[in-house]
Amino acid sequence: MRRKVPARVESIEERLALPVPAVLPGQQAIPVEPTIAHHTYEGPGPCRDVMFGTVCGAHRDAHHLIGEDDQPSNATRQ
Repeated sequence: MRRKVPARVESIEERLALPVPAVLPGQQAIPVEPTIAHHTYEGPGPCRDVMFGTVCGAHRDAHHLIGEDDQPSNATRQ
């Protein structure tokens, strides 16, 4: 078993060294911006959550966690 480990590592290293495949026609990259996930958005307006004496101030869309009361209503979605 111990003899197989270096061979497996070398095999993985060889595969990682291969060039990245070309982009497929029509393929697009999706921009994924980081979101605030360590606290729930507290609105309305800029986030009013206070952590370590600092107000967050970020927009609702910048947060991963949004409370039920801060969700857009059905009227604004239409």
